[in-house]
Order: sequence, then C-alpha cells, then structure tokens
Amino acid sequence: MTCSKNDLSDRAHSVKYRYLIVCREKTVELEVMNQDILYNADGELDCPLDMVLHKNGYSFNDLMAWDAKEIHFIRQSKDETDTVKSVKLNVNL
Repeated sequence: MTCSKNDLSDRAHSVKYRYLIVCREKTVELEVMNQDILYNADGELDCPLDMVLHKNGYSFNDLMAWDAKEIHFIRQSKDETDTVKSVKLNVNL
C-alpha cells in the first residue's frame, strides 16, 4: 500500500496514535508523534517502539523494569479508538 505525504498529513490532523504498555502493576501510555508513523515493508501502519520510548524519555531497560505484559499500538480519532497492532510479551529471557 502506498500513501502520499498529503494523505499522511491529512490523517495526522484528525487522528492521534499512542502506545499502551500493559505492565504487571500499571499501564504506561506513550504519545506517538504523527511524523513518526510509517507504512512498513508489508504495507502495515507502524511506528518503531524504540523511537517512541526514547522520545518519551524511556528505554528498553525501562520496559523490562515495568514487567511489560502486552504492547498495543492504537489509533484514536474523535469518534473511535482502534487497535492497530498488539503484541503479548510472554517471552522468558
């Protein structure tokens, strides 16, 4: 799927994106800057989590310290909220 800069710009003004990180004891909400939204090689809407963590003052070390269980990439408009992608973190390291 291709998307022009104008298409992304128009959407950026009416839609907001966020990461919700569900942890053992809390839920962390991270703001996503609209210019960081992209379409990946599979044509799916995406935003690199490491960049969002960094721009919000966090790192992967913080993610591990929170004991994160699930990560949700969500799209919010004034009328609805949709989950773009969800990942369960049940990996034993």
